[in-house]
Amino acid sequence: MSRKVLIVDDDPTIRTLLRDYLEALGFEILHAIDGRCALEIFDREFPDLIITDIFMPEMTGVELAEKVKSGDHPIPIILISGVQLSEAEIQMQRERSDGFLEKPYMFWQLREVISKLVPDAVPAQAVKEM
Repeated sequence: MSRKVLIVDDDPTIRTLLRDYLEALGFEILHAIDGRCALEIFDREFPDLIITDIFMPEMTGVELAEKVKSGDHPIPIILISGVQLSEAEIQMQRERSDGFLEKPYMFWQLREVISKLVPDAVPAQAVKEM
């Protein structure tokens, strides 16, 4: 069974890179340009995982995470950020999400976080390649 991942980022290049990588791992991909659009998709599609940028217009990734986590169908959320954060800010983001990665990150790091959050979703061979 294919797992759904909702990718949320206002940068189309990042969305495309993540889509291509995660599709190669067997995920079905949904995408949104900001948190507001992501909430609409979340309510319709019920993805298994959300990967979201923190800093976006309309609604940040942190606001999205808070809304999803407070709802009836909380799911794992990975926050990503390309903005340099202090150690305190990084710790705060880790507390608000199930995973946190700073850009630039390596795909194996993303795969490792996903395999911990949705263990049966990442093919065993892909995890061994880490």
